[in-house]
Amino acid sequence: MRIAIIGCGWVGERLAKYLTDKKYHVIATTTSSEKIVSLEKVASEVHLLDFNVTIDFGFLASVDVAIFSMPIARNSWHQGFEKLNKQFPKTILFSSTGVYPQENKTFTEEDTENLRADILASENLVRKSYPQTNILRFGGLMGDERSLQKMFKNRTPDRPGKRTNYIHYEDILPIVELFINSEIKSETYNIVAPEHPSIAEVLHLEIENNSDENQRIISSDHLIQDFNYTFIH
Repeated sequence: MRIAIIGCGWVGERLAKYLTDKKYHVIATTTSSEKIVSLEKVASEVHLLDFNVTIDFGFLASVDVAIFSMPIARNSWHQGFEKLNKQFPKTILFSSTGVYPQENKTFTEEDTENLRADILASENLVRKSYPQTNILRFGGLMGDERSLQKMFKNRTPDRPGKRTNYIHYEDILPIVELFINSEIKSETYNIVAPEHPSIAEVLHLEIENNSDENQRIISSDHLIQDFNYTFIH
């Protein structure tokens, strides 16, 4: 199976290695020539692709699954993306739970009011060109050098009782593979760990009340129910 990861950033590079190790043919793209060498270690092919510059998309021919991993909150790639004249049997878009308002409630994929305009514009643009796209909204990315311990190494959190909405990349990788091999289309899923410990609990801080009430929680129940997925982290 030929899988294109269009925009190989922090998650994309780890996904490329994961899929390559599982014998998928991975085509990785980047806008930076400086990243080619590192990506060549984890992908079958590496190509420079800038939607505002690239004219020939021939290397995307015969791709079975296209995974769009462009910066979701930026519109710099929008105009060029509309010129992409390739068809793909399956498409996946990496988005963000940052699309939901900063309100104290539990958000599900059914919540469509007051969504963040820049992220929503990117989602709608991709769905317009590829209606079959499954949108995966990731929580805060964790793993390797990304951790709350490092984030607060030299400072104290302002709200230690704040509940977390994170996802470890070691969960992202098998979840994406589930979608690669699934017949589900045109759905949106929150990809967030089902447990939401407070920052204080993660950092083992001793405070009187380590959890505020009525907080912003992102639910991943839709994913768990549809795929019977058990989170690693």
